Amino acid sequence: VDATTKGIAFLFKKNKVASFQGAGRIEKAGSVAVLGEDGAVKDTLSTGNILIATGSEVTPLPGVTVEATNVNTNGVRSVVSDAEGRYTVPLVQPGTYKVKASLSGFKSAELGNVLVTVESTARVDLQLSVGSMEETVSVTATVPLVETRSAALGLVVNREQIVDLPLNGRNFTQLGTLLPGVIAPPTALGGGAGDATPGGFGATTSGFSVNGQRNQSNNFLLDGASNNDTFNTGFVLRPPPDAIQEFKILTHSYGAEYGRNSGSVVNVVTRSGTNDFTGAAWEFNRNTALNARNYFASPTQPKPKLEQNQYGGTFGGPVAKNKLFSFGYWEGYRNTSGVTQNFVVLSDAQRIGNFGSTTIRDPLTGQPFANNVIPTNRIDPGALKLLQQFVPSANTGASRYVISPNSIDKRDQFGLRFDYQRSSKHTILGRYMNGRTDRTDPPTTRPVGTVAKATLQDVMLADTYVFGSNLYNVFRVNYNRISATPQATSGLSNSAYGINVPQNRNDALGLANITVTGFFSLGDVNQPFVERRNEVLNISDDVTWVKGTHSMKFGFDFRREHMFIAFVNRPNGDFTFNGYATGNAAADFLLGLPSQFRRATKNTDQDGKGFLWAGYAQDEFHPFTSLTVNAGVRYEVPIPFVDANDALNSFRPGQQSTRFPAAPLGLVYPGDAGVPRGTYATDKNNVAPRLSAVWDPAGKGRSVVRG
Repeated sequence: VDATTKGIAFLFKKNKVASFQGAGRIEKAGSVAVLGEDGAVKDTLSTGNILIATGSEVTPLPGVTVEATNVNTNGVRSVVSDAEGRYTVPLVQPGTYKVKASLSGFKSAELGNVLVTVESTARVDLQLSVGSMEETVSVTATVPLVETRSAALGLVVNREQIVDLPLNGRNFTQLGTLLPGVIAPPTALGGGAGDATPGGFGATTSGFSVNGQRNQSNNFLLDGASNNDTFNTGFVLRPPPDAIQEFKILTHSYGAEYGRNSGSVVNVVTRSGTNDFTGAAWEFNRNTALNARNYFASPTQPKPKLEQNQYGGTFGGPVAKNKLFSFGYWEGYRNTSGVTQNFVVLSDAQRIGNFGSTTIRDPLTGQPFANNVIPTNRIDPGALKLLQQFVPSANTGASRYVISPNSIDKRDQFGLRFDYQRSSKHTILGRYMNGRTDRTDPPTTRPVGTVAKATLQDVMLADTYVFGSNLYNVFRVNYNRISATPQATSGLSNSAYGINVPQNRNDALGLANITVTGFFSLGDVNQPFVERRNEVLNISDDVTWVKGTHSMKFGFDFRREHMFIAFVNRPNGDFTFNGYATGNAAADFLLGLPSQFRRATKNTDQDGKGFLWAGYAQDEFHPFTSLTVNAGVRYEVPIPFVDANDALNSFRPGQQSTRFPAAPLGLVYPGDAGVPRGTYATDKNNVAPRLSAVWDPAGKGRSVVRG
């Protein structure tokens, strides 16, 4: 039985006292923070038709000025309806808008509370009637809930859902499983880890699997820019729910502007400041008192500990009203949890060589030891020292050791975002995010516990410029970095314990790994992950051009990816004792007779750089009012990673390496005949056409057919 998460949070606005709302949260209504258009997301827009009502007839009305005003920042985007009365306002930031249509000789029409969500289209149709422009008709009609402009399938998760739905570890990606075709991956791949954090080894931050794809096949975007860990293929930064405006998962038929992965596109929009000062604070707690005892924990020992606190706050508002806005957050995470371990150790008699009724044979004679007792002078001094220093005596029965030592996990993250509304045509977004993790797992029989540390950073700049009512450009540049020590070693020397094995890496110095089959393991891990650095530089530009019934987009995407991986293979050697000499693995260990020994003669770090060049063209056009066709093409050139030390290799049947003549047949390296530095040729035929259509049979935005 797990503990029920307890949480308290409050939200304030202009220093006014807030009121209770919901379970464990104090809120002030009307506190949603969102900025107007700023290039934070791709392809969010408002669209519709302007009509004139004359008696019983309704006809299109061209030349109407349509203004979309963000109700929180007063940012205004203005366009003019075309000859068919159509208009499109592309690249607006998710949020709530007021849409107003006006033309000389007609009464203005206005519709408020138009909700625009990420990666979606909000359709607003307005009718004008003859009258004075000073007269305004307020429309109460609602915006259609069915997407009629895009064939892409996906789910928008808004801020209220992100904040209020229960999440293990407040990991927003768990909400992705609300979408059909999306499932959590196995626990070993992070499926049950709400606290999943990048910096180590394994795809624990990949979130979910979509439509049968691997959970490493997702493309994570943060405000429209790359948020991908090149090594583990998951996300890099994971903002707390209170710092997220909304996010959308695209699973089918998305446009040519998206590529890189075959699974889903996950676009997260961070919160921005508004013309009102808003803030929040929270604390979520789990503790030992609310947990049942682990069934496998010793009943004579204290209940395994669980103390988790997740706390933080946000604050945002105007720096200069209607011009410059800021929003920041900080969250801390502290977790101390007892991990129950139950393993076999040597009994007190076995520790001095007496195996009682268990037959053990003398490897020198092939006959059993007298009384199954190993003579004291035959016990290996190194084995005895390791046993005395690292292997505890039994505390449960004659040969079992049960303990629940504490794992300690400390994390802090913060972020700051500025939005500058320079003019109605020009907006700039700047954002910086930082996360730090420090986790220590207990050693038990090893010389040192697993110590994992990581620093995660992301910086982004986006510039949106409106060249005219039908031409828009968004330029983005972002850089994210992971610097981590996923698995530090003890620094102990083999020679100090009588192990005659030289060690070949100073940064991975530690005891040889020792496995006593059926009993316990000693020493440092055999493949320590002592260092990793991951860097991604992403530059992209998107141009939107609206012409008649066509809304066209063109753009490019450039990524420079760098990985430094010091995943060291057996630098201190490893031994396996399995009973081959005496018939008992523990007796073999006491005699110092391993069945297997391995050590890498040389370890070279992987230090690689790769590039991705991509371009696309896309057209959304309307042959008929009720039919939307999306056609496009994307071209990608992924340039293979090149290692700084040319330490890569590949397999080519029948070819003998001339660079390393002693290598097995078929194993080749850069510098061998026909083998480039990346070991394989650049793939230049990645052309990805896109074609989809959406039909609204009734033309009322209530039902659609997609294909």
